[in-house]
Amino acid sequence: MKNIIRSIYKVTWILVIVFSMIFVGQASGASSAAKVKKVPSNSTIKKSRSVKLAGKPDLMVQMVTVSPKIPTISKDLITIKVTVKNRGTSATSAVCHLTMFIRSVNNAGTPIPGNHRPLIPGYTNNIPILGPGGKHEIYKTFTIHIKHPTGRKEISGIINTESLQFGEESNNQNNYYKTYFILKPKPAPADLVLHDIGVTSDGRIKIKMSNKGKAIPDEDFIRAWVKAEIIGSSPYKQLHLKDMDPNGFLKKPGVPLGLPGQIFVNFIWPDTGPRAIKLTAGYAYSVKVTLDCFPSIVDSNRSNNSKTVTLSP
Repeated sequence: MKNIIRSIYKVTWILVIVFSMIFVGQASGASSAAKVKKVPSNSTIKKSRSVKLAGKPDLMVQMVTVSPKIPTISKDLITIKVTVKNRGTSATSAVCHLTMFIRSVNNAGTPIPGNHRPLIPGYTNNIPILGPGGKHEIYKTFTIHIKHPTGRKEISGIINTESLQFGEESNNQNNYYKTYFILKPKPAPADLVLHDIGVTSDGRIKIKMSNKGKAIPDEDFIRAWVKAEIIGSSPYKQLHLKDMDPNGFLKKPGVPLGLPGQIFVNFIWPDTGPRAIKLTAGYAYSVKVTLDCFPSIVDSNRSNNSKTVTLSP
C-alpha cells in the first residue's frame, strides 16, 4: 500500500513539472510574439507616418513696373517689367505663359471702347519651369503713337497654366494682374535757335542761342547736349545744355524773332579740362556747333539748331 501511494505521488510531481514547463513556454512565446509586433525606432513603418504629402506650385505676379513712370506719347520707349514668382512648395511641371494687354480707361477704371490691344499674346512659353520660391522677369518694350488717346492706361493679363496637370496648382485665383499709368501728351514744340558762333581774343569759341518756341520740359532739358567740333581736326566735344544755361532761360517759352522781349543766352566754351577746345592764333578753323545734337527736345525746326563757320583767332 505504501508503494502505491509513493508511485502516485511521483506521477503527480511529474505532471506538475510537465504542465509548468508547458505554461512557461507559452508565456515565453507570447512575450516573444509581443516583441515582434512592436515597431522598432528605426522601422520604415514609423517613418512612413512622418512623411509629408508632396506640395503644389502656386504661380503669381509679384510685381509690375512701368518705366518711365509717366511716359510721353510718340516719344518715350515704354518698358513693362513683370515679375512672376512660384510661392508654392513644389516646382511646376511645365512651362507656362504670361499674356499682356493695354487699354485706355477713365479715372474710374472703366474701359474706353476701341483702345484694347495685345502686347504679349497667349502661348508664348515665356515662363520657364520654376521651383519653390523661384522668380522670372518678363519685359515688354513699346511706343504708344499719337493715334491712341493720352490719359490713364491699364496694363493687365493672366498667367496661363493650361500646360500644367489638372489641379496641379494650389491657387489659380491669383494668376491675374493689373496696373495703371498715365500717358502724357506730346509737348508743344520748342524752337532752339543757334544765332551766332564767334571766337574770343584768347581762342575760345563763343555762341549765342535762344528759344523762340514753346517751353522745354525739365526732363528733356536736362538730357539735351550741345556739340562743338573742329572739322577735319580733333574729335568733337559736348556739354550738357543745362550747364551752358544754368538759369534755365532756354526752358521758358520764347518770343518770335523780331519781337521785343526775346532772351538770348551767350556761352563761351571752356579751354581747359576734358571738354576743352582751344583755337591757336594765326590759323583758320572750320567750326561746327549743334544744339540738342542727340535729339531730346521736341523742336519744331531743327534746321536752325546748327551752324558751321570759319574762325581765326
